[in-house]
Amino acid sequence: MSRLRRFLLVSALVAGAVLLVVGTWLVAARVQSPAQREAAAAPPSAGPVTVAVTRGDLTEQTTVLATAVRSESVTVAVPTPIEGQGVVTRSAAAAGDSVSSGGVIVWVNSRPVIALRGEFALYRDLYLGARGDDVRMIQQALADLGYAVGADGELGTATAAAIRELYRSVGAQAPQGSEGSSAGAVAAEPTPSAEPTAVASQGQQVLVLPASEVIIVPTLPAVLTSVPATGTAVDGEATATFSTQEITLTATVPPAIQARLTAGLAGTATLQGQDMSMDVAVAQVNSPQQDALSPTQQEQEDAADSAEASVILRASSGQIPDEWVGHSDVLVTLNLSEPVLDALLVPQRAVSADVNGVTTVLVEQKDGSFTQVVVTELGCVAGTCAVDAEDGTLTEDMSVRVDG
Repeated sequence: MSRLRRFLLVSALVAGAVLLVVGTWLVAARVQSPAQREAAAAPPSAGPVTVAVTRGDLTEQTTVLATAVRSESVTVAVPTPIEGQGVVTRSAAAAGDSVSSGGVIVWVNSRPVIALRGEFALYRDLYLGARGDDVRMIQQALADLGYAVGADGELGTATAAAIRELYRSVGAQAPQGSEGSSAGAVAAEPTPSAEPTAVASQGQQVLVLPASEVIIVPTLPAVLTSVPATGTAVDGEATATFSTQEITLTATVPPAIQARLTAGLAGTATLQGQDMSMDVAVAQVNSPQQDALSPTQQEQEDAADSAEASVILRASSGQIPDEWVGHSDVLVTLNLSEPVLDALLVPQRAVSADVNGVTTVLVEQKDGSFTQVVVTELGCVAGTCAVDAEDGTLTEDMSVRVDG
C-alpha cells in the first residue's frame, strides 16, 4: 500500500473517532435523566431577605365627615301669667342672641319673663318665708349672678332683697302683692329687718317671685334659637328654644371604627374648602341600638354589626368657629392610637421576642453576616413597627432581616 493511501486511511479513522466523540457529547448534553431534570428545575438556594430601616412617623388614622352643630338644644315653655291668659307685649331678645342668666326673654302682659339657670321649672309663686328645693335653686342662681345669697332653701329677707335688685337690673319693679292679689301689683317693700316669721304672723304673705315671671333654663349662657314674637298668645303652648354656645361636631362611624374610639381620642378637624384646621377630641360615643323587633338573636346581631354609631367631638381648646355651624363637610382625621413621631421604622416581621419579652432585630453587617440587636418596640401599625435602640446600634442606613 502506498504511503498516500495509508495516510488517507489513518486520517479517515481519526476523523471518524472525533465525530463519534462529538456526537456522543451532543447526545449526552441533550438527553437528561429524570434526576438531572429534577435537579435542574429546583430553585437556587434562598439567601437572607432584608429590608432597609427608615425614619418617620407611625400613625394609625381614620377620617370621617362631621356636621358642626350647637351641642345641646332645649325647648322651654313660656310660663302662663297668673291671670290665666297673656300676650307677648314686647320682645327682649331675638333668635340668634346670646342669653345669660338674669336676662329677660320676653315681656308678657307688660311684665318681664326672666331666664335663670336651674334644673326644673318653678311650680309655685314664692312668698317671703317659703322653703324648699325651688327656693334653693333660685338662691343658687342668684348666687351665681353675684348676689350675696346663701342657698339654704329658705326665702328670707336677703333673698328677697336680691330678687328685688334683679328686677331693678332688668328695668322692672319686683311684685310685692300679698297672697291672693294680682302678681303684678306693687306694694311697699318690707324693711330689711322684717323676718319671715314676723310677716307670716301678721296673716299676710308677701309675694316675692311669681312663677309666671321666671323661665328656668338648664344651661346658661345659651343662644336663643326661637322665641315667641310680639302679639303671640301665651297659653301654655308658647315656647322658647335655647342652644348652648358650645359648638360640637357630630359624625357617624361603622362598628369596626366605633370599637376603637374612646373619650379623649385626639384628632384634627378641617372645614373643606377653607384653609383652617383645629384640634378636636372625642367627647362621647353613642353605640347603635339593637333592633328589639328582630325575631331572632342572629338578626339582632346582624343589625348591630351593620348599624353605625354616632360620635360627638369638641374642640381641644378654644371654640369651633360659628361659621362652621350647619356645615356637613367638616373632615375629621382621628388618631386611633397615639402617634409615634420621628422614630425608626422596621417591618413587623423583623421584630421577634423571646420568652422573657425581650425584643430584637437581626441587623445586616458589611460582610453579609447578621447581628442581633435589642430594641424597644414603640408601637406597630399595619405591619410596620416603630422601634428604638440604644447607643446607635440601629440606624436608618442599616437593613434588617425579615425571613427568620
